[in-house]
Formats: sequence, C-alpha cells, structure tokens
Amino acid sequence: MNVKWLFFDIGNTIYDETEADKDRVEALLSDNDYDITAEIFYDDMMDAAAAYAKSPFAAVRNKYGIEETTPYYADKEKLYPDVISTLEKLRMKYKIGVIANQPSITYERLEKDGLIRYFDICLLSETEGLEKPDREIFMRALEQADCRPEDAVMIGDRLDNDIFPAKEIGFKTIWLRQGISCKQEPVTDDYVPDREVSSFSELLDILKMNRI
Repeated sequence: MNVKWLFFDIGNTIYDETEADKDRVEALLSDNDYDITAEIFYDDMMDAAAAYAKSPFAAVRNKYGIEETTPYYADKEKLYPDVISTLEKLRMKYKIGVIANQPSITYERLEKDGLIRYFDICLLSETEGLEKPDREIFMRALEQADCRPEDAVMIGDRLDNDIFPAKEIGFKTIWLRQGISCKQEPVTDDYVPDREVSSFSELLDILKMNRI
C-alpha cells in the first residue's frame, strides 16, 4: 500500500447530522397537522437513504404529499467525539483533504471548530460548482493534491456519493457506516468498499496495519 492522501466527506462522517435531521422533522410536523409521527418520518428517511434517495427528507415529504418544508440548521450537527484525536494522528503520516457536498460557509465552520488545520485541501460542492457523485470533483481534488487515484483513499458515509464514484476512478475506499445512510447495501460490486468501519477511530487500525 502506498497511500499518500486521505479524502473525507463531512456530513455523517465528521459531523453527526442525526439531531439536526430529527429537529428538522419535528419542526415540520409541529408546524402542520399531519397524521404521522416524527419517529416514523425519520425511520422512513433512513429507508429512503437506503434506497439511494438524493434527499431522504424530500423523498419522505413526497411520500406523504407534504408540500411544506422547513430549513435544515447545520448548527444542530455535532462533531463525532473521536474525530479530532483521530485526525491528529492521521496527519502525522498522510496528507488530508475534504470532498463534500456542502455550502461554502462550511469552510468557516471547520475553522470555528478547529478542524481546518488538519486539511491540506478542501473542496466543497457550492464553491466548486460540482457535487458528488460527479467524478469531476474527485478528479479536481486529485489534481490539486498532485496525487494518483491509486495513492488516495476516499472515506465517507454514502455508497452512492462517496464509494461508487471514487472507486470508479481508482481510489481505495473506506465506508464509514454511520448516520442516516447506514442501511445502504451495495447494488453492484462497484458499490462495495475496500473496507467498512462503524466509527471514525477505527480508521487508525486499518491504516496502521495497511489493511486496505
């Protein structure tokens, strides 16, 4: 193994979006008289994510014929507790980048939370005018990193947005199976990650032992 770069997604990889998603659902349902509980709505969102819905929230709204919507508040997201300690160790050996479908303001949030210092490059969909699973954003990251795909690992929570497109290009891949997309299953061999973990800190053992 000759891994030089690690590229990370953000949502449900570095930040836990569960509380933000659930608060959004509760706000939608509390403002309107719908015959559905927040628990059922969120469970349906997980099923929609498993079915590769681009937006599980929108998919479930459509399922129940709900035209109204409510904003998503990123400030309700929580940093996974093992992220900083793990990044601190990983950066001793690897260059680290971000490839994420996120608004440009996410860069400021990474600065505020003391994370930006761990990332050598940061590609956000709004800033780049591209979003995953478009392979071009992965190619742009490799170009900026001056890295061959076989020397890079893509790490993310979605098989459709993170694992499949990166694997097509030639990245090694690690699926971080947590968050709303944890029920996804590979639809073809092209969606099967090289490795699968259930927590951020597990990356240390895999990369330390060259198990990818």
